[in-house]
Amino acid sequence: MKPFIVPFLLSVITVCVSASASAEIEHSGFLGGPFHGVSRDMSGSIVNRVGPLADLAETVSLTAGSSRSKITDGESSQLQAALRLDDGTITKLLPQDVQWSSESASLLIADGFATADQVSENARVAVLATADGFSATLFIRLVPGQSPEDAVVAGDLPLSLASAVNSSMPGWKNSNWFGSFYTVGNNWIHHAQHGWLYAAGGDATSAWLWSPKQEWLWTGPGIYPHLFRSSDATWIYFMAPALPRKIYYNHTTEGFEEEK
Repeated sequence: MKPFIVPFLLSVITVCVSASASAEIEHSGFLGGPFHGVSRDMSGSIVNRVGPLADLAETVSLTAGSSRSKITDGESSQLQAALRLDDGTITKLLPQDVQWSSESASLLIADGFATADQVSENARVAVLATADGFSATLFIRLVPGQSPEDAVVAGDLPLSLASAVNSSMPGWKNSNWFGSFYTVGNNWIHHAQHGWLYAAGGDATSAWLWSPKQEWLWTGPGIYPHLFRSSDATWIYFMAPALPRKIYYNHTTEGFEEEK
């Protein structure tokens, strides 16, 4: 039976070598392959070239900007940065991927936000963004504003809350960004989730709130459930899914706090 086994083994080896060789040939000529092109993530915020030519694209510059070019004392502006590649595509960067800095003592920068703090006079300050070996500069105008205590106007809710509509329950209002709260007059409200708050002041885009536990908080439409806590100049995030427990994520300590 030996004469039969040898040809059989040679035949099997020949087939394996042939298959391997064809596989190498099939995958080695990838330039111009069908998967060459441009892709976006589900949000559409990240644009990248994909396929074999992606390795040839190089970063040519960094661009930086902010959601608001002018902020009043206590207000914040979200910082944004993106890398521009030589193939015409751009990649937006996450806040933790960018190093932000400013020489102004009146501008606090944390977690991708720039917050005006104790602004005494009008000023145009520079913010430097650095990432991937590139840098870019943007400018924000700081404008003096009222402190939380000075913003108190008895009987008047902040404009951002004054637009809340009446609920079917007497005394209750529904805000499209802050939720449900009960008004008792003299700026005091009872929020469905936060409890008692003193709504001190603010414009149509912000509100100063005093909490017996958190003290002065600043937030507004498009910002909440992020809140800026004035006592330690830090951003906290209200974890609504944890209710009825009141839990906040502290962006400075990167830990959770529970309000008792």
